[in-house]
Amino acid sequence: MKKTTSNKTRKRIVIGAALLLILLLLRPGRSPRPEVEVQSVTRCDLTEMIPASGTIRPVVEVKITPDVSGEVVDILVREGDSVEAGDLILKIRQDLYLSQVEQAGASLGSLRAQYARQRAEVRQARLNHERDQKLYALNAVSAAEFQTSKTELDIAESGLRAAEFAVRSGEAQLKEARENLQKTTLYAPISGTVSHIGVEKGERVVGTSQMTGTELLRIADFSRMEVVVEVGESDVVRIEPGDSVRVEVDAYPRRHFQGRVTQIANSAKNLDVRFEQVTNFAVRIELLPDSVRFLPGMSAAVSILTEERPDCLALPTGSIFTRGKEEYVWTVGPGHTAQARKVTTGIQQTDRIEIREGLSEGERVVTGPPELVGKGLTEGQKLKIKE
Repeated sequence: MKKTTSNKTRKRIVIGAALLLILLLLRPGRSPRPEVEVQSVTRCDLTEMIPASGTIRPVVEVKITPDVSGEVVDILVREGDSVEAGDLILKIRQDLYLSQVEQAGASLGSLRAQYARQRAEVRQARLNHERDQKLYALNAVSAAEFQTSKTELDIAESGLRAAEFAVRSGEAQLKEARENLQKTTLYAPISGTVSHIGVEKGERVVGTSQMTGTELLRIADFSRMEVVVEVGESDVVRIEPGDSVRVEVDAYPRRHFQGRVTQIANSAKNLDVRFEQVTNFAVRIELLPDSVRFLPGMSAAVSILTEERPDCLALPTGSIFTRGKEEYVWTVGPGHTAQARKVTTGIQQTDRIEIREGLSEGERVVTGPPELVGKGLTEGQKLKIKE
């Protein structure tokens, strides 16, 4: 009975060991001859592009706010209207400002009359002083009388200077009142299209002389449109003003438009994405003239062309792995063995990357599967080739 039990136990151990061996042999990357995908190093033209997305807006769009407060009494344009620089577009009630002009004018008239009276007083005081000066030389008046006339002249001249300053102040107030009256009538600062109207007739608005003014309307130049995108800090350093851009607009599927980089932000726009800090920079891309009509707010995807490399050696990006800060590939050596080769890479286009140093055209390189390229192979390991 004990002998039968011992035999069964040995059989179980043998079967378990065999199954374990089979499992070990079938594990990916652990086979003595792992099956790998291989491609030859070839030449092609590569174009490095940085993808991004954003919205379309006018290159020039002016927000119009009033300098004075008051009630909107007339809006002479509608959204979509074309205007020329200098066209009348909106009026604010003038009653209060007309009254201020009249009050400032009346006050200035009174101040000028006072100035005229003061000038007359100065003339009379100067005559009195000159007369007393002559009499004092002849000992006809006392020193006290002579000094009194001198003091009266000084006082009259001081009053004249004060009256002159008051007139200047009154003139400035009248000028300001007239300017405020003129500011109740608004004109288009540029030629373009009315893209937005933010107020209604009868609504009260606040002028910029008091605080942030009410935005009345916007005028945009739709002949020049741009896309504003955000690019990460690792990519923005490769972009320069003037770079060519391919633009795809959602409103016009299966069509490509051309653009160029016009401006790159000098300061970053930091965003919190799931509690991680993301640093982006705004890049402005002007759309080149086209027959289609672009409207503000349209979504667009762009590919910024940063560099081109014609007729260069290239491999799939998945064939590159790193050791420390250096890049390597697995080449197929004699007898279908894996051999690590240090390489220097260049620009990257989607799924292909330039090989600048380390490989020659026609050499075969392991390109997959990814788990083997990364850490699944060893130097000199036999390979099963899948071209």
